[in-house]
Amino acid sequence: MQRIPALGPEGLNDRSAARFILALVGKQKAATLWGALTSAIWMTTQALIPAAIGRAIDQGIARNDSGSLVRWSMIVLLLGVLRATSGIAFYRHSIITRTVSGCLTMRMVTRHVTRLGASLSRRQGTDDLIATSTSDVTAIGVGLLYAGRVLGAVAAVTAVTVAMLTVSVPLGLLVLVTVPVLSGLSSLLLRPLHARQDDYRDLQGRLAGRAVDIASGLRVLRGVGGERQFAARFRADSTRLRTADVHVARAEADLEGSRVFVPGLVTAIVTYTAALFALDQRLTIGQVVAFYGFATFLAMPLNDFMEGMSQITRALVAARRVTKLLNLDPRDRETTEVAATVPSTRGKAHLVDSTSGLAIPPSTFMAVACADAPEADSLARRLTRFEDSGDPALDGEPLSSLPISVVRSRVLLGLNSDRFFAGTVREEIAPAGTADAEELTTALHIACATDIVDALPQGLDTRMTGRGRTFSGGQLQRLRLTRALLSDSEFTVLVEPTNAVDAYTEHRVAENLAQFHGSLSGGRSTVVFTVSPLLLQRAHQVAYVEEGRVVAAGTHDELLESHSAYRMLVARDDSSQVGT
Repeated sequence: MQRIPALGPEGLNDRSAARFILALVGKQKAATLWGALTSAIWMTTQALIPAAIGRAIDQGIARNDSGSLVRWSMIVLLLGVLRATSGIAFYRHSIITRTVSGCLTMRMVTRHVTRLGASLSRRQGTDDLIATSTSDVTAIGVGLLYAGRVLGAVAAVTAVTVAMLTVSVPLGLLVLVTVPVLSGLSSLLLRPLHARQDDYRDLQGRLAGRAVDIASGLRVLRGVGGERQFAARFRADSTRLRTADVHVARAEADLEGSRVFVPGLVTAIVTYTAALFALDQRLTIGQVVAFYGFATFLAMPLNDFMEGMSQITRALVAARRVTKLLNLDPRDRETTEVAATVPSTRGKAHLVDSTSGLAIPPSTFMAVACADAPEADSLARRLTRFEDSGDPALDGEPLSSLPISVVRSRVLLGLNSDRFFAGTVREEIAPAGTADAEELTTALHIACATDIVDALPQGLDTRMTGRGRTFSGGQLQRLRLTRALLSDSEFTVLVEPTNAVDAYTEHRVAENLAQFHGSLSGGRSTVVFTVSPLLLQRAHQVAYVEEGRVVAAGTHDELLESHSAYRMLVARDDSSQVGT
């Protein structure tokens, strides 16, 4: 099996679809040369068979020379065997090239998406990413599969033209002029096909994204009665996609028609001219047979050439989409040398946001109450470097100057939108696979998630469905909290981590977090953005934020006594939970 080569960072710097395709070809130089060689041999041997048959007729049958007939017959047999052997090698190479090219493209996309990280969702639509990872990868592989056939077709047409010129210069020149002119006229059909495929690709990605949204939010849609509205939108998008598909089909039909018409026209012109030359005694019977064979054979390389150009056009459309994604530069450019210079201050560092005035000491359970709910999400993202506004610092070192891998390993952001994937519960709450039984038990206890695991048929080894759809919202929140605790991050930043659980469970979670950070945290800090009184009263310290600035700090009781706005905010939230 052919080993898939690595495609380095230089591939990510290519700014055009053509350069991207050339980069893929460059990573398979030996395979590309072998494919071009086998394709050329395969096509050329087919082109020479008519010439050998013509010689066998003229020198063997017409002259009644059995020796010449046997010799040229053996040459025809040799050409047939060589054609079969090179054809098998070429087709095998084509499949390998398609597979390797698709794998290389998928690898590049996956690695670059990983490099982009959380910024991807704001810079590239989900629908585009889905289409890029499916149809575009396939189109690029098929395009490179046909690239070898195009090279072979060019070699075959060249060989036929040279053979014709050696037999009859006028007929050779006729082919030399007719084939490029008719092929050039047919290539004019590629431009509308290119444009219509581009439109179809956009609509296809949009429809795929909408389908994913509907599938993932079906329960919510049913709950709010939005099925009809989204179904109507899906039908409208599907109708537009069908119309675009019809336009693509028409353009492809025009191209397919030209693929049949052009070779047939060339065959008719060459055969008719050869017949006229034979009547004028300018060609022998064997030469007429050879020219008819040449003209008939030209149908195949011309057909391959035009089909190849169509597939290469599709590949270029797909490659342009891929390069659009690959040209999104990661916000964070880190190096191993920089990472090596970052000092380790775990358990002693302070996380400070100078813009808001929020300061988080080590080994604490801290709550942040924001007067405006959207401020909580924005401030949490800034503290964890998921947004580039402001300049938060870790132990005096700006987060923007630290390698992103260092920031992610020391500061964790936990949101209610964080997803679970298909896997066992153990794999999803402890993806690193390094947590032992005691750590798992402790984290489950703190998050009050022990009862969730105990109720599962296979405990931690029970498989979760995608996004954890079999669990309730409150259960998912507790499992997310368990996962955050098991990440062993120095600073864990959570946004309303218990707003979907009942008041009793929330009270237990708050007590457990306070106890954990009072004695067992090992220098770790947890920051909870919340307005829940149950969490606020158990936090070691509370910061109250208005208009993006910390206006008061202290314990929950101190803020209730000293700050009326904080008291009103908490009282409003407390009254909203009555009866829960």
